[in-house]
Amino acid sequence: MKILTALFLLFLATSISYSQSWSAMGGGTGWGTCMAVYNNELYAGGVYGILKWNGSSWVPVGSGVNGEVDAMAVYNNQLIVGGRFTTAGGISVLYIASWDGSVWSDIGGGPDSYVQSLCVYGNSLIVGGYFASVEGITANSIIGYNNTGWFTLGASMGGSPGTVMAMTVYNNELIAGGFFTIAGGVSASHIAKWNGSLWSAMSSGTNSIVYSLGLYNGNLIAGGLFSTAGGVSANCVASWDGNTWSALGAGCGGGFYPYVFGLVSFGGSLYIGGLYTTAGGQTVNGISRWDGSNYYSLGSGFYNGGANVYGAYALCVWNNQLIANGIFTTAGGTGAGNIAAWDGLLTGSHNISQNTPDKFSLSQNYPNPFNPQTNINYSIPKGGSVKITVCDILGKEVAVLVDRNQNAGAYQIKFDGSNLSSGVYFYHIQAGDFNETKKMILTK
Repeated sequence: MKILTALFLLFLATSISYSQSWSAMGGGTGWGTCMAVYNNELYAGGVYGILKWNGSSWVPVGSGVNGEVDAMAVYNNQLIVGGRFTTAGGISVLYIASWDGSVWSDIGGGPDSYVQSLCVYGNSLIVGGYFASVEGITANSIIGYNNTGWFTLGASMGGSPGTVMAMTVYNNELIAGGFFTIAGGVSASHIAKWNGSLWSAMSSGTNSIVYSLGLYNGNLIAGGLFSTAGGVSANCVASWDGNTWSALGAGCGGGFYPYVFGLVSFGGSLYIGGLYTTAGGQTVNGISRWDGSNYYSLGSGFYNGGANVYGAYALCVWNNQLIANGIFTTAGGTGAGNIAAWDGLLTGSHNISQNTPDKFSLSQNYPNPFNPQTNINYSIPKGGSVKITVCDILGKEVAVLVDRNQNAGAYQIKFDGSNLSSGVYFYHIQAGDFNETKKMILTK
C-alpha cells in the first residue's frame, strides 16, 4: 500500500510539473517594458505605446499615446501611464497621462523629460524618471502628486545621472532605485528610502544600477546590473531585511547584458525576469523562479532568433498566470511576439485527486485566518467553465484566481494576500449552475 501511495504521489507531482508551459497571447506586441492590471483587465506597454488584452488579441487603448510607455500604476481608480510620449488620446501631455477606462486625461501638466517609474505611496502618486523639473518646480528625477498638485520629496536625487528607475513601498517607507548616488543630499548608492520627511541610505547600497524592486517573504528585493549589495557579493539580485543585504544564492548572470528588470512574488515563489541567461548556475534564458533556496527554469525560457539579447522586461500575475513582456520571439519554444503566459503555476490551481467528484463543492479555506497565504479546495463533477474570484467586504473584486475551462476533478488553489490589507474577504465560485461564496480573514 505504501508503495502504491508513493507511486501515486510521484505521478501527481510529475503531472503538475508537466502541465506547466508557455503559451502565446494572440499576435503578440512590440518590445515590451511594463504591464498593469486595471479593472481586472491586462494592459501592456512598451516601444509600441499601450495595448489591452481582450481575451484573444491586443487592442488599442482609445487612440493611445504617440510614443513609448515605460511605467504604469493604478491611482485614484485610474490607470496612470508614464514614458516618452507627448500626446494621449489626441490631447497634449508631458510624458504622463491617466486613463479612466474610456477617456485619456492630462495630469496637472508634467515633467520636462521622460518618466521611467510610478508608485503609489500613502495617498500620493510618486513619479520617477529623467526629469529636472515639473511645472516649474525643481525636482531632480522624483516628485509626488496628490489632490493639491505636485510636491517635492526633499532635495530629491543627485549623481550623473540621478534617474529613478524603480520604486516600491516597504515597511511603510518609499524605496527608490536607479542611477543616482545621492538622495536628499546624503550619499546613497543606487537605492534609498524616504520616510515621508527624509531620505536615507540603505547600508552601502549597490555598486551599480538598480532597475527593479519587489517584495518577497517579508523582505525587499532589488534587481539590476550590480555585483555587490551592502558590500556582499550579490549577482544582479539581492534581498534587504530592513537592516542588512544578502544574496539570493548564486544570483543571475550570463548573456551580453545580464540585467534584472522584472520582479514579482506569487504563491511562495519569486519570479525574476531580465536579459540574463543563467540563475543559480543553470541555464534559464531570461526568466527564473526562486523558492527561497533554489532557482528553477520556466521551460526553456526565451529566445530571440540569432540575437544575443532576449528576456523579460516586465512581469505580472493575471488570471492565475504569470505574464512576461519583453524582447523575445519564442517562449519555451513556442512562437510568441514579445509577450507570453506561463500556464498552471504550481502554486495556482492544480488537480489533487484522480477520482471524479460526484458533486460540486467549495471548501472553507485553510488556514483561516491566514497571513498572507491560504489554500482553497473545490470540486467539479463535470468539465466546463470555472471562475473563482475574491472580493473585499464592500463587494469590490480584488482578485481573479481561476477563469478558464477545467476538466472534472478535485482542485486546490493557493491565494496570496500579500498586496491586500488585513480584513474580511469573500471568495466565490461559479461553475455551470453552481454558485457558492465563503468568508475568509486576512490578518497581518
